[in-house]
Amino acid sequence: MVTAIVSIAMFLVMISLHEFGHFIVAKILNFKVDEFSVGMGPAIFKKQKGETQYSIRALPLGGYCKFEGEDEADNKDPRAFANQKPWKRLLVLLAGGIFNIILGFILFLVIVPSVSPVSTNVIDTVVEHSYIEQVGIQPGDKIIEINGKHVGFYNDITLYTQNFKKDEEATVKIDRNGEKLDFSFKPTEQIIKTTYNDTGVQVDSTINGYTNGRFVEYSDKLPKDESLVGQSETNTRYIIGFTPKAKNINIFNVWGEAWNETKFVVKLVYQSFWQMITGKIGVDQMSGPVGIVSEVNNAVNSGSQSWLYVLNLIALLTINLGIFNLLPIPALDGCRILFVLIEMVRRKPIPPDKEGIVHGIGMLLLILFILFISFHDIMRLFS
Repeated sequence: MVTAIVSIAMFLVMISLHEFGHFIVAKILNFKVDEFSVGMGPAIFKKQKGETQYSIRALPLGGYCKFEGEDEADNKDPRAFANQKPWKRLLVLLAGGIFNIILGFILFLVIVPSVSPVSTNVIDTVVEHSYIEQVGIQPGDKIIEINGKHVGFYNDITLYTQNFKKDEEATVKIDRNGEKLDFSFKPTEQIIKTTYNDTGVQVDSTINGYTNGRFVEYSDKLPKDESLVGQSETNTRYIIGFTPKAKNINIFNVWGEAWNETKFVVKLVYQSFWQMITGKIGVDQMSGPVGIVSEVNNAVNSGSQSWLYVLNLIALLTINLGIFNLLPIPALDGCRILFVLIEMVRRKPIPPDKEGIVHGIGMLLLILFILFISFHDIMRLFS
C-alpha cells in the first residue's frame, strides 16, 4: 500500500511539475493557455480563472497543459501557440524538462547533507598492492582527469572507471600542490566475495592477488534477508586503487555538491542513452513503469533511512524524465524543439500536418517500446 501511494505521488509530482514548467513560462511570455490539468481522465474538479481552466482529474498519473492552437496553422488568435515567435516556443518547450532537473537539484540539497561527509576526488590512501602505488601516485593528490575526461568531483571517477578493462592502459592527471602531473597505469583488479551468514555478511576483497576481509553485522542499514543466508556471490571490477578523502557538508558548500550530483545524473542519462543506441546496454538492463515501481518498493522497504532512498530515487527519475524528454525523439518535447530550430534556420515553419505525422508515428513507437520494456520488467519479477 505504501509503495502504491509513493509511486503514484512520485509520478504525479514529476509529471505535473513538468507541465507546470510549460505553463508558467507560457503565461510569462503571454501564450493563451486553455487548460492546466493535474491528473488524467475525467475531471473531478474544475475552476475557470480568466481564460484558463484549472482541473484535477480522476487518474493521478500525470497531467497536461493545453495551449490554444498548439497544432493549428490557421488559428487566427495571435496568442495561439503556433503563432508565437519561434524563440518563445523554444523557451516554453524547454521549460518542462528544465523544471524536472531543478526538482532534482532541490532534492539533492536535502539528500547531500543527510549523507555527509561525502567523498571527494582527493586521494586519502593508496590501496596497497595497486598499480597506482607502483607508479608513484600519493595521498593528497587530487584527480582532475581520467583518460582525458575532466573530473570535477568523486562521482565522475565512478562514471569514468566503470568501463575499465583488465590490462588496458589508463591515464590520470593529478594536481599535486598546484603542479599538474600525468600518470599511466593498469587498472587494479579487485575481486569482491560476499558471503551471507546468520549474523552478518563477510566481505573479502582481493587486490591483485592479496586478500583482506571484514565482517559486517546486520542492522537497519543492512537488514537480514533469510533467502540469502548461506549463499555467496563474487564480483570482479577494475579500479584505480585508492580511498577518497571525505569532507563535511555545510550551508556554504551544499549548493556546489548538489549541483555536482545533478550534473552527474545528467551525464549518466546521456551515457546510458548512447550505450543503448550502440547496443552496449541490452533490454535486460532497461526498466519501464513496472521496473520503476519495483525500485520504489525496494526503496520504501530499505530500513530506517528509507525516506532518503526514496528521495534519491525521485531525484534520479525526475532528472531522467527531464533529460529524456529533451532528446530529439518524435512525440517528445525534444523533437518539437528540433522542429522549432529547423524553422529558425529555414525561416519558415514545417507544415503542421507533416510534423503531426512524425509525432504520431513516434508516439505509437514509444508506447510499443514502453509495453515491450514493461513485459520484460514483469518477466524479471516472476523470475
